[in-house]
This record gives sequence, structure tokens and C-alpha cells, in this order.
Amino acid sequence: MSILSLRGLRKNFGASEIICGVDLDFEAGEKHAIIGPNGAGKSTLFHLVSGKCAPSAGEIRFRGRAIGGLPPYRINRLGIARSFQVSNIFPRLSVYENIRCALFWTSGCGYSFWRLVDGQGALHDRTEQVLERIGLAGKAQVPAGAIAYSEQRALELGMAVAGDAELVLLDEPVAGMSRSEAENAVELIRKVTAGKTLVLVEHDMNIVFDLAERISVLVYGKIIASGTAEQIRADSRVREAYLGEACHA
Repeated sequence: MSILSLRGLRKNFGASEIICGVDLDFEAGEKHAIIGPNGAGKSTLFHLVSGKCAPSAGEIRFRGRAIGGLPPYRINRLGIARSFQVSNIFPRLSVYENIRCALFWTSGCGYSFWRLVDGQGALHDRTEQVLERIGLAGKAQVPAGAIAYSEQRALELGMAVAGDAELVLLDEPVAGMSRSEAENAVELIRKVTAGKTLVLVEHDMNIVFDLAERISVLVYGKIIASGTAEQIRADSRVREAYLGEACHA
């Protein structure tokens, strides 16, 4: 069953059309990668699904519900979480406080200013559980801006999955990491997204082939191919795009 469906999706910025009529389905529980040359529109596609941008035309449906144009907080509460290319954390808050913030809404705390958050035992327990899962329990009280870059990416991943989102969007999750850090990140992504639907944008094809069950190729705002790793490797249109004969982005 499709958990996310895109139909005729378009996005214009002035006279420039960045997303040009994308039709794509994402199945519940699958690991799906979106690849393509720089400037292909991959991050813009994520912006549309997560609510950072509103579509110019077309439809986005999550579990059958139209979500195109909804604000990001409403889309997040429906069960969609995302990370960004650049770490999006609260650097002056501790690692613990970053995760706790991500858990407020799904823990039933909402934004009740008259309640002391330190008295919420269930919230504390869930925060510690997430920290254990992402391997940062030992740095819970360290300011998030003071931990290593790879740890900041792990923290952001923890924040994205803390609220039990059904669909997780990861935008270049291993960008800027060494090979060993990237390998550790892949194992962490595999662990924390087990049972969830994962959609990732990634340039490192080793990571893509390691993680993804299905791959879609976006070029000039259009999906030119979608299939298994073997099918994508064998597709002449994909090779042409990456060799620069079809795309100069």
C-alpha cells in the first residue's frame, strides 16, 4: 500500500520550474532513495512533502490524505519527519534537551506553559531511550554545538525519529562524513528506521545501494527512472544523465 503518493507535482520559482510533473508512489515500510545530478530538484521535492514549500500544482497524499500546502508542524504531527543537508539542531541546548524538545508533542505535553517539564517522568524515560538508540547517552548533558559533526547528524536523526514518525525523509544524511563515520551512520539509520518508511536523498552511491530497496532518478525536475538497484544500474537514461549528456546541472 502506498503511504505517500505524488501526482502531477510541480513547483515554480518565478519563471523557473524546478519540479516538472512528478508522479511517484512510496510503499509503506520500504527504503527508497532519490538520486540525481546537482540542481535536479531533490531537496525541493523534500521541501514540498514536508511543507516548507507549497506546490504550484499537483497533489501530495499521505495515507490517502491531501497534505500539499499544509504547514510543516501539521505535516509532522501526521507522521512525517525530515532531516536537512545542514545539521538542524539547537546548539546551545544539551543533547538531552534537543531530544526532549522533539518529544514534547507526541508525549502529550504539547505547549502547556503552566507545567514543569522536569516533572514529566514518561518524557524523561522516552528521551533516555532515544539517546541510547542513537549512541549519545554518554553525552546527554553536553551542549549539542560542542559534539562532533557525525554526532550532530546522529542527534538530528534521533530528533527526526523521536516522535514515532511513520515516514522519515533524510536529505544527504552522510554528507561531510569520513568513510568510517558514514558506515556507522548507515547502521544507525538502518536501526532507527526499522519498520518505518525511509526516503533519502544521497549522492554517495555506495550508501544508496546499501540502504535502498528502490531508487528513483530525478533529472531536471522529472523522474526518468525508478526501480531496483540492478534496474537503475542498467538504465541507459541514468548513465546518460550522470555522464552529463542529458543534464548539465
